Amino acid sequence: MEASLRAVRKNGPLGDFLRARRALVDPRDVGIGDTQRRRVIGLRRDELAQLANISVHYYTRLEQGKHAAASRSVLDSLATALRLPPAERAYLHRLAGVERVGRATRDVEVRPETIRLLDALGTAPAFVLGPNMDILATNAAAGSLYPDDRGNAIQWLLGARATRLFGEDRTEIATELIGMLRLHAGRKPTHPGIQRVVGELTSSSALFRKVWAEHAVSIGGRRLERGPRRESGTAETLAVKLAEDQTVLVFIPRSQSLAAVQFPPSAD
Repeated sequence: MEASLRAVRKNGPLGDFLRARRALVDPRDVGIGDTQRRRVIGLRRDELAQLANISVHYYTRLEQGKHAAASRSVLDSLATALRLPPAERAYLHRLAGVERVGRATRDVEVRPETIRLLDALGTAPAFVLGPNMDILATNAAAGSLYPDDRGNAIQWLLGARATRLFGEDRTEIATELIGMLRLHAGRKPTHPGIQRVVGELTSSSALFRKVWAEHAVSIGGRRLERGPRRESGTAETLAVKLAEDQTVLVFIPRSQSLAAVQFPPSAD
């Protein structure tokens, strides 16, 4: 009997994980009301399937362990519907035998809660940075400083446009980020994204070579006393809860929106 059950449950751990996480989601948090007479804790199978935009039959077979794996798109949809943090998203993919592939060189994912935080900052330009200081996400206000949603924050700060925006103050901010990069490099010395950025900046930036050689380390918690244009405010870094590899870099206006400050046109 046990042998036959094991044969039917091609991926029992995947099904067990999905069932356990489904029970932890409060229906009210995902817009489902009228929870007075529910017989189950958390979401029902049909509710989760609808949120993930997959059929109830397919999801049921996944939860019962009758599918050994699932596509990356299905797993991403389920992870979003279940509101999984990055570590649990990655675990879900590993259970299904699928390694997650981030956008471009990015191997971390930004939680929806962090995106909402960026949006809530309003006129304060904000960025989410990965462990190699790649820019993972921005809010609308960040367009006044950085018109793209790709690239690396240190490379940007060491470039010509940031020099025009920040003047000499860019050195302080760049040094802080280089120290954060050093910290992540110590934690993950073989991280391909970190190795790539270190190699590129070592070849292209004298400032980076100097700071990197000093082995300066930063935890990303020190307030930076300058923002773009001294009268505009300050820059600050914030650690992201439940995502130790991510940092929010935010430029806080002192008295007005940075969007109202006239910056030189980009020549980059």
